[in-house]
Amino acid sequence: MQKSLLLLSALLIFVVFSCSKDGDDDPIDENVDCSTLDVTYTDEIKGIIDANCALPACHGGNATLPDFTNYDNVFARRSLIQSRVVSRSMPPAGSPDLSSEHIEIINCWVQNGAPE
Repeated sequence: MQKSLLLLSALLIFVVFSCSKDGDDDPIDENVDCSTLDVTYTDEIKGIIDANCALPACHGGNATLPDFTNYDNVFARRSLIQSRVVSRSMPPAGSPDLSSEHIEIINCWVQNGAPE
């Protein structure tokens, strides 16, 4: 009975960890000086959001998820977007990962006041 429980526990752990994203391959440079970057929603963020988040099945008008198709909606959720992107919990598993450069751009945009 103990062997069965041990085997079941090991299998459960394997399944949980195999479904998570592995972000260690492309580390974020935590030494980026955001004060030297001039990042705006219009010039950089909108393109990243449109290509990776504001998709029809996700944040592109899906009634069950926040809408990220315009500046006001993205600005209102900027801190949540930043934390989820930096932690690599978004985009979700099964979607292409954001590059470290895109994560740094989003992070700096929020740190710099999220200008339009």
